[in-house]
Amino acid sequence: MHETSLDFSDVILSGGTGRSGTTIIGKLLSRHSQVGLSRPAEIKMLTYGNGLLDLYLGKRVGRYKRLLITDRLHLERFRYRLFNDWWERDPKVGEIAGLIQGIELEELKTLYSKMKSDWKLNRKLAPANFLRAFVETQKRASGKPLWIDTTPINLFRSNELAPFLPGARFIHMVRDGRDVISSVTREHWGPRTYDEGLTWYRRRMRRILLNTNELDSRVLTISLEDLAIHNRSESLNRILSFLGLENESKLQKYFEAEVTPEKVSRGRWQEEVSDVKKFNESYLKIVAELKGIDPSVPLES
Repeated sequence: MHETSLDFSDVILSGGTGRSGTTIIGKLLSRHSQVGLSRPAEIKMLTYGNGLLDLYLGKRVGRYKRLLITDRLHLERFRYRLFNDWWERDPKVGEIAGLIQGIELEELKTLYSKMKSDWKLNRKLAPANFLRAFVETQKRASGKPLWIDTTPINLFRSNELAPFLPGARFIHMVRDGRDVISSVTREHWGPRTYDEGLTWYRRRMRRILLNTNELDSRVLTISLEDLAIHNRSESLNRILSFLGLENESKLQKYFEAEVTPEKVSRGRWQEEVSDVKKFNESYLKIVAELKGIDPSVPLES
């Protein structure tokens, strides 16, 4: 897999299992004078199925996989998702969600038209040029030189993203899996039960750890519990050092007010699991397996 010729050292991608602190880190860093948060905070069009990364890889996915028999149809599927699925989404809160939050429709259409032209010449470079131009529009709006996106699956696909986005850096947010499961079972997209949640969590964490093994200095792993509770200052300093940033008063104030023990729901699973001992034993076996892949993964065993 060849790298594109573009430089993405101004791009930061946070990710994790989901419900693990990826949004928290994005909002925190956006209080820094040098970092702008993507609008929306999760652009999705980079790593979701038939998105920019799949265009770069030539990968057809989902129920349209068998229909996408030509490159032209692959590009058309991306266009459909761009202006439908990702342009405007149902919001959790507020009035609008999706790419509509951060770019004018005509400007997005212009970026797509340029990619369509580039596609005929270089099908590896065209998606990268599109993202490069999109990031630049967002950086102009924020007036900040760095840009962070918080789509959780960024870390699932980090080994594929690394050559696509040379220089981009990754922040892997890790949270106690029992609390992750407690949170995702409340989401419409998550597992329905705690037992299903164990399988779901194991699969996601394994994939992330296996895919980040080769990224070396391009990835930083941070425990949400350390950041919010146990090793607050040290964890914050590690993040800033990783990005080559100095602490600032606005960021520090937000950190002290919003990234706190009270904001991290801990231990709710103990009140909800029918058999706490059995569930905990199963979870600790998963932690042992994950530490076998990466002994440094910050999970309590």
